[in-house]
Amino acid sequence: MILRVQPKIIATVTLLLGLGTTASATEGEDPYAEPPPQYLRQFAVEGTKMFVLERFDADGNLAARTVDTLTNDAIIDGPIERGLAGWRIRLRGLSPCPADPVVYNRVQVWRCADAAQDYAGAIYNGRANVVLCKTLVLEGDRDQVLPASCFLLVGGEGEPLRTVYDDDSMVFLGLAAIGRTPDGRSRRPDLEASQALSRSMGFQNAD
Repeated sequence: MILRVQPKIIATVTLLLGLGTTASATEGEDPYAEPPPQYLRQFAVEGTKMFVLERFDADGNLAARTVDTLTNDAIIDGPIERGLAGWRIRLRGLSPCPADPVVYNRVQVWRCADAAQDYAGAIYNGRANVVLCKTLVLEGDRDQVLPASCFLLVGGEGEPLRTVYDDDSMVFLGLAAIGRTPDGRSRRPDLEASQALSRSMGFQNAD
């Protein structure tokens, strides 16, 4: 089935239907908020890992959605760079490795990039059923690096379904830091609490 969303911006979006419980726009179609598990579940295909890219306009409306099968493992190039279905993703508003080395698994000292690859690789390539990334970039091809936020559906087979928020995880683990504008404003005020908690737990201090 072809879903047309704001054709004057981007003409046609392919959406896979009949794949489980659907969720309303208010529950998941938001450029900033973490989507609930049932929103991600609508893209799930049994035995297949799916990648969904959603583009939002300046008013926060969903402008386009593409759905791909992930036939190869996700590429984890450090804390904030991902390679997914030929797309190059950079977690928006974040900078990598505020400290190096870092405390990982609460007691171990790891290189920052190695810890990011270990943690994110296990989620993306092991546990995730669906990967959803949201971007405010309306146009662009697979050669372009897209600033985006990424969410993963994990669970099933007796484990409750839940959403893993990649941006939040990298900040909480002390593997990425929130960027600042030239005048000092936070580029990710939604993640400030996670960054503060990370610092209070000493994840960014392996000395």
